[in-house]
Amino acid sequence: MDHTDVCFEIENDNFYRTILSAPDRHGPDKTLSVTEKIEKLNKGIDKLNSELESQVLSKHQDLLTLASHASNLESLIGNMQLDADGLLAGIDTLHSQISILHKTLESQSTVLNRIQNVYHILKSASRVLELCRGLEKLNENPSVQASSVYQIEQIVNKNDFDGIKLLTDELLMVKRLKVTIVENASEQLRKGLASGDKNLLLASVNIFNNLHCAKEKIEEVVSTEINMLSQHIQTALNVQTTAEPKKYGEAAKVGPGKANVINSQVLKQQFWENIETLFTDVLYVSCRKIILLQNSLNDLHSFRNYRYVARGFWDKLSQAFCSKLKKSSVSINQCVEVDFPKLLKCYNDLSTRIRYKDFAVQRETLSTWENSFLSKSLGKLLEPVRTMWQLNHSPYAEQVDEAVRAISSALSISLGDKQLSIALATSVAKCIKQMSTEAEQRVCMDNDAGQVIEAPSSSQQKNADLSNILYYFSVQIHRVLMNMLTILSAESVNIIQESLKDISSVAVLQPFCISIMSALDLILGSMHCEVDLNKVDNPNNHNITCSLYMRELQQFVSRCKDIYLSMYHDYAAVDRCCDEIAAHCVKIFVYNVCFVRPITAYGRRKLQIDCKQLVTALSPFVSDLSLLGEFGELRTLHNLLGLTPTEILEAQLKGDSMPHSLVMMLLFSFAGPDLISPHQCAGWTHHRLIGWLSEHQSERQRLEFVTGALQRYQSHVRQNNISKYDDVYPVLLQLLEVGRKTYA
Repeated sequence: MDHTDVCFEIENDNFYRTILSAPDRHGPDKTLSVTEKIEKLNKGIDKLNSELESQVLSKHQDLLTLASHASNLESLIGNMQLDADGLLAGIDTLHSQISILHKTLESQSTVLNRIQNVYHILKSASRVLELCRGLEKLNENPSVQASSVYQIEQIVNKNDFDGIKLLTDELLMVKRLKVTIVENASEQLRKGLASGDKNLLLASVNIFNNLHCAKEKIEEVVSTEINMLSQHIQTALNVQTTAEPKKYGEAAKVGPGKANVINSQVLKQQFWENIETLFTDVLYVSCRKIILLQNSLNDLHSFRNYRYVARGFWDKLSQAFCSKLKKSSVSINQCVEVDFPKLLKCYNDLSTRIRYKDFAVQRETLSTWENSFLSKSLGKLLEPVRTMWQLNHSPYAEQVDEAVRAISSALSISLGDKQLSIALATSVAKCIKQMSTEAEQRVCMDNDAGQVIEAPSSSQQKNADLSNILYYFSVQIHRVLMNMLTILSAESVNIIQESLKDISSVAVLQPFCISIMSALDLILGSMHCEVDLNKVDNPNNHNITCSLYMRELQQFVSRCKDIYLSMYHDYAAVDRCCDEIAAHCVKIFVYNVCFVRPITAYGRRKLQIDCKQLVTALSPFVSDLSLLGEFGELRTLHNLLGLTPTEILEAQLKGDSMPHSLVMMLLFSFAGPDLISPHQCAGWTHHRLIGWLSEHQSERQRLEFVTGALQRYQSHVRQNNISKYDDVYPVLLQLLEVGRKTYA
């Protein structure tokens, strides 16, 4: 039986599979007895033994070959072990030989290294001796001597010369010589800075450069100057705040508070004298020294890294001054806050005298005192403005003069400094704004503020007084600007002038303008009730005068100018108001003339006279009416009133300045009663038509409005079988077609 069959049989038997698989807690099948189980196991073992024996018998030749090969392998392994032991012994012998040679080479390398070190030391010592012997020959050339000293120092620093007695005296001599060279160069530098001798400075700086200590020396010079100036600054700021009594007990005789006032004045005077002396003498001298040093360094091409010595000095000086000033007494800081322009003037004068770009005023370091000064200056400017408006009545001219004097004083103390001037101009603008705001809050807007029938009311008089005082204030400010125009910066002047634009009487005059224009509308509206416009008399046979409404208009305009508008002193604002009223009056007059009906040839002649009289009537408002844009329409209307419809069409086609819609409304007055005017078709009064025309300036909309009347007339003719159109109708259609093409 094949061994695979035996294995297959055992693996598929339930009893054997239970034993060969993972242990089961229930054990083999319990249906078999113990004896049967043992017998079953013995049979399985016998089968396996038989299978093993058959396998050994069938494979015995292969097993014998494998056993023979195992013996040969063991013999080979033994031979290899002997060869490995021999190789290790050879390696040990070679290692010992190499170690001996390495130790010999290492010893010889150490000896060679020591020889090289000795040679280098001897060579360096020889170079030192050579340089030392040459130092005596260089007494006349300290710069080259300094270079040699530096070379010696470099050699000494790189080598250990301890124990070489030959160099001891020489090195000591070099150290002493270096001290002497540095002292002499420092003295030259000091004398050069003090006397302004550039040659001495260049010589000393070259020596320090050859000694490679120029940076330290320059920093030392700057530091020394800053320390010295700090002491002077501290001394200048150290002003006694109390005065010593001349005699014992004398202070008791002084009244309460008097001693403090005197001491405050003395303190202020002494402080500013100290500051002026500090900037004029001490700081100026030090700054000139540093500038001379900077210029000397700039002349040396090897000193390009020292381009900002002067700038660094100025930065430190500015910081030192501000630091000392902040730490000074409250009284000193108050002096600076009150009279900050004096401190700024000291800075600017110093910069002007020095004329060096890096020594400009550092405003950021002075911002604390500048902001405080500007705040107090603004308070001083606003104080007289607030005071003058505390009472119910309008301010007096004297109060305005006081505010103007405060403004003039504020602007004058800023002269010479553009930035401060602009800042103070901004404060002045705030003051002007406050003045305008206070006046606006007190303007009366009662019902009688715009009446033009009775004598001026109290409200109108109050408004006029407010306007006049603002105008007076504005004029005085303009006068101050004119006096300072060549001194103040252009930016400062522009700031103040822009703020003055808010001060105008136009806002106060506006109620008058509205009331006057409303009254003029009513007067011109009475044109439609003028009887003479319907007369059938021949105009050539009569001496025609102007209409009654025009006379009323002349009287009203004259009265408004003499009584109401004459209260205002701001003639520019009054003229602006008058121009607006005159332009409105001309426009309303043209509107009314264009759609007044019925009207005869006599009436047209009378309206022509009214056109000329309107210029005379408005002369109190506008001396030259031709300067107004509306005058062109008035002149064209005067010409059209003397023409026939056909002539009017021809004149309009030539490019006269009347809108086509108004000319068409004028042509309706030549038509019969069947051709109704556009506003009558809409059921409007002439007042409503004027309002509509004022709101609708578009010529296309106006032409469409007129078109409605023409379409209605066309329908009327057709419905009533009228055989002939009105003579004006074709002219209107032709003008309408031209207008539509023009404004398409």
